[in-house]
Amino acid sequence: MEIINLDKLITKDKLVPNFKGSHNIYNFKIDNDIYYFKEVPNRELVMELISKTTAFVLGIPYLDESIAILNDKYGLLSKSYLKDGDKSYSLQSIMQSYFYENNDDEELLDYKKLASLNNLEDIWFALEDRYEDNDIVKRLMNGITNIFMFDLLLKESDRTLKNIEIIENDNEVRLAPLYDTSSIFSDTNTKLGIDEDDYLQNDIEKLNKFLEYSDNSLKEKFYSYLETLDSIGIEKIIEETEKEYNIMISNDLKDELITNFNERISMFKEYKKRVSRH
Repeated sequence: MEIINLDKLITKDKLVPNFKGSHNIYNFKIDNDIYYFKEVPNRELVMELISKTTAFVLGIPYLDESIAILNDKYGLLSKSYLKDGDKSYSLQSIMQSYFYENNDDEELLDYKKLASLNNLEDIWFALEDRYEDNDIVKRLMNGITNIFMFDLLLKESDRTLKNIEIIENDNEVRLAPLYDTSSIFSDTNTKLGIDEDDYLQNDIEKLNKFLEYSDNSLKEKFYSYLETLDSIGIEKIIEETEKEYNIMISNDLKDELITNFNERISMFKEYKKRVSRH
């Protein structure tokens, strides 16, 4: 896949600033299709592409992104996943709507209180309230649970309610593809939890509670993800990422990825051995 030079395809007057996050984001149209460009430093760009390759290996839908240059800066280019008639809602807007309407506690306006709602249990409650069809809720929760397991395995530490989206139209309700995963293998714990008590808890505690509360199918899926990543290895994921996007990842960053990946996989394998003995 070649790097796309947007400076040769569009003029600056076509760019619309889109300030949704901490990076410069622009949207523009080409042949009536909406595209987004997000400026991303080299390290974060590599991490996001590694995440995308890993998600593909696990069968988790991921935003279709390409490397591009705009205003002489590198970043990620994506085409809008919204179709005609689609409306997109972040989980944050859905959670705010549900909990503000069903709770008079002004504490919910506090950021930390809202962050504590970033968990599977409260998300389930909000989705059950929003949708009458149990199949819709189960399908959405299955996708969100897959994201939770992905985050645990790769230690994605920036999964907030803002970067999980649900798309609605007259015919269907679906989960948006995974995106914004440049914070893998960070120094902090993952953010998405099991219930409200998980806010700022460590990842092993979250996993222990998740497996304790889950039925066998989810336990088997988590361990299947673990086994898949262990058998493929981060070296192969790095190789496939370099080949797909025609890039060379620095040896220092490769060594860091290999160390962090192997430590993470070993931690969960050791956990599995430990719990299987009881």
